[in-house]
Amino acid sequence: MSSKAEGKAYDPRLSLGDFIVELESSGVGPVDSELCHLLWTECAGRARFAEAVLRAAATAGVTVDPGSAAFADWVVELCPRLSLELGAGDTAAASVLAQLSAVSETTAVRALTAVADDLLGGIGVNDPEGVLVRLHSSGILTCAEDQVRGSLLQVPSLIAAKLRHELATTAGGGSAVAALLEVLIEHMESAGTVEPELLSDVLLLARHGGYWTQLLRVTEAVGIPMFLLTPRTACTAFRLLPPKTRANWPGLEFFGTLAEDIDADSAAADPARIRAAAIRHTGPGLLRSRLPGILGASAPGEDESGEIRPDGLPVDVVGTVRQMIGLADSGGHGDAAELGIRAAAKMPSVRGRSVVRLLTAIALHHAAQSRRALSLLNEIEGPARAGHIDGDFLLPAIIAWTALISAVSGDCERADAHLASAAEPSETSRVGAGTGSVAGRSETPPSVIIDEHVTPPLRIAAALRALDRLDLERAQAEFDALSAYPELRTLWVYLPLIARTLAVLSAKSESGLLFVNDDAERYRDSGVLSAAEKDLLAFGRSTVFIALGQLRWAELDRERLSPACDARIVLDVRSKLVAGRNDEAIACADTWFYHRSLSPRSRAELAAIRAAAKLRTGDEAAAQSDFMMAVSLSTWVSSLLPLALLPLTDRSRLVDLTADSPVWAEAASEFAATFASPTQLRERLRRIGPVSVDLAEAPQLNAGEAQLIDLLARGLSVAEIAGELQQVTGTVKNRLSALYRKFGVSNRADVLSRARSLGYLTQ
Repeated sequence: MSSKAEGKAYDPRLSLGDFIVELESSGVGPVDSELCHLLWTECAGRARFAEAVLRAAATAGVTVDPGSAAFADWVVELCPRLSLELGAGDTAAASVLAQLSAVSETTAVRALTAVADDLLGGIGVNDPEGVLVRLHSSGILTCAEDQVRGSLLQVPSLIAAKLRHELATTAGGGSAVAALLEVLIEHMESAGTVEPELLSDVLLLARHGGYWTQLLRVTEAVGIPMFLLTPRTACTAFRLLPPKTRANWPGLEFFGTLAEDIDADSAAADPARIRAAAIRHTGPGLLRSRLPGILGASAPGEDESGEIRPDGLPVDVVGTVRQMIGLADSGGHGDAAELGIRAAAKMPSVRGRSVVRLLTAIALHHAAQSRRALSLLNEIEGPARAGHIDGDFLLPAIIAWTALISAVSGDCERADAHLASAAEPSETSRVGAGTGSVAGRSETPPSVIIDEHVTPPLRIAAALRALDRLDLERAQAEFDALSAYPELRTLWVYLPLIARTLAVLSAKSESGLLFVNDDAERYRDSGVLSAAEKDLLAFGRSTVFIALGQLRWAELDRERLSPACDARIVLDVRSKLVAGRNDEAIACADTWFYHRSLSPRSRAELAAIRAAAKLRTGDEAAAQSDFMMAVSLSTWVSSLLPLALLPLTDRSRLVDLTADSPVWAEAASEFAATFASPTQLRERLRRIGPVSVDLAEAPQLNAGEAQLIDLLARGLSVAEIAGELQQVTGTVKNRLSALYRKFGVSNRADVLSRARSLGYLTQ
């Protein structure tokens, strides 16, 4: 576009040379060539306007800085009214675009269409593209190329400042700005992607104009990542909010205090330091205390007193998050999930819905509804990828929780895919660090906001999958890093499970296994556990006690499992094997093997246990067949634990019996990341888990003997026991003698002491 419209009297622009001559002849004094060029650019070639700027600055003794927004906003108030020599509609359009720094043509058209009625008395803009062409031709719009955003349109800074000032003093100007904010925020809400420059404009317009409703909607549409996208502007927009605004808008209070802390920490320094401060102040355990009000005190859409929020406002994301956390902390994961589902349906912003649905999926996981949780995560993963911002937690958290829930629920293929996705360089730097070299990342500070929703689930998933592959070194490294993490909430229940499983597979002595079992209790943390989380604790303890041959203690923990937990069946059959009741183990495994409540992994465990039981009965052919089935099922469920948890003696013999079977090649292919060949895989299975007993030495009591122990513990005499059992005293004495012999003692006190140590008598 030419800088000069030759022969057109209505065009006030001058060429650069004529512009310099005009300024020098106006009497404002000599102006150096660089400043002249800047003024020519930012005044769109309007020499008289540039002259007014120079005179105002000289009068006030202020240095002229045409590219400074602060200088422009100040100086234009001292300049006379600006005539653009444009029609009323085009001038109004220029005033609208002057509110924005640099926008795409699409955004410019959207803005003009939205606010035309407020400025043109209902006439509207029939041809917004034509308006842009005319403004461009007159120099009011300039075009700049951005490597990321492409061609952008902007109004020169001094012209833009003057147009903003004049619009602010025009009737209807306020409603025009409000309408502009409305359309831009609606775009942010629906698109799910945000341009930093546009976000900066919207934040400043809303803050400077006191449009608190719109400012709150920006927080809904963008959230904490605004401190990553536009660090300085976000701090400016939210710090030092009026006290009344803070009181009336808890969501703004949340972002206001966060902005002030970030600003103080970073000392208003460069954007990189502000981003780092944002990550620090949303670090593990820090964000929860910032949530407004009392957790669980009011419903979404209500303020702290329980009143409904003003009409027209969407459901508050911060308030909903607060409610869901309150419910989860009290153990109401199902209620938290239902609340999240209802609230998300009312939220207009893609970002807000995704955050609430992420928390909903987490609540569903804790409520043992893995399938629904994974379905939700799958739905929000695509939009999160499309709108991902470097340093944001949303996409990494979706990846991490999908990996964890998949690993726990047995969908190992999906778990591995998301763990691999987390390790890809194209993902965020934090996720990439999250699954690489474990040794180097335990001391690495988080590089995403709200990291407590990323690192813990990702590490747990990686540890569980490492255990499935019998990669004990990797599992131990993940466990060590996880145990050092400062905030786990109820995810701490995975620490005892991982520690106990590692100990069963690697301990060299009974005392070492017993120590780990006791030491695992130190990981207990805050939070009300769900039934599924309690099952994890009981399952881990029962597994260790079976490995130690302490079957009564194992039974007590097994009885704590919820009725729907199929681990009850596996632990029961495993206990029967270690007790030497091989026929019972086979019969129980046969009864449950095809039951629909049994998971594929539990079915693989039953096949392995049944193979060991048949081997002990001397039926090698049947044992060999069952063990090959167990290897195939373990390959299919992508876990070697069903094989590795067998007693070592049985396992070694079964491996030898089936060494020539093709199932080992299939297994080695599935676990190729850990084992280079079928031979290497079989060798690992011959060595791992050496401490687990194959046959319990502790006495096993039947129901009648257990009842007799209870009566002795109550202090009843032989005669009283005979009366209680409706038996003659001679029979009772004979039964007591047999009981003493089973425990290897000769009196009541000793048998009670032994019974207590073995778990037959508990408090």
